[in-house]
Amino acid sequence: MFEGHDTTASGLSFILYCLACHPEHQKLCRDEVCEALQGKDTMEWEDLNKIPYTTMCIKESLRLYPPVPGISRQITKPITFFDGRTLPAGSVIGVSVFGIHRNSTVWENPD
Repeated sequence: MFEGHDTTASGLSFILYCLACHPEHQKLCRDEVCEALQGKDTMEWEDLNKIPYTTMCIKESLRLYPPVPGISRQITKPITFFDGRTLPAGSVIGVSVFGIHRNSTVWENPD
């Protein structure tokens, strides 16, 4: 239960932080949401396709500040990499989600 609440709270906090740092994008998101709501108090599932810019901002915030910045797994069988190096079964592999999301060979402006 903790992880679901913690990651959700972290993700929402960073989305709000990013929008606060970029008021021009915050205004565009607010205008888009207000238009999609059309005076209603709540957003319905079918309204989500009416907020593509807001969705894009949410995804970019999650890329910059992933709620789970790293993961690890234990491999169950040996792995041989393209350069010939190998890892035996039972090795623990760590992956930096934060690092992948800010990789300059993938992202033109990673920060």
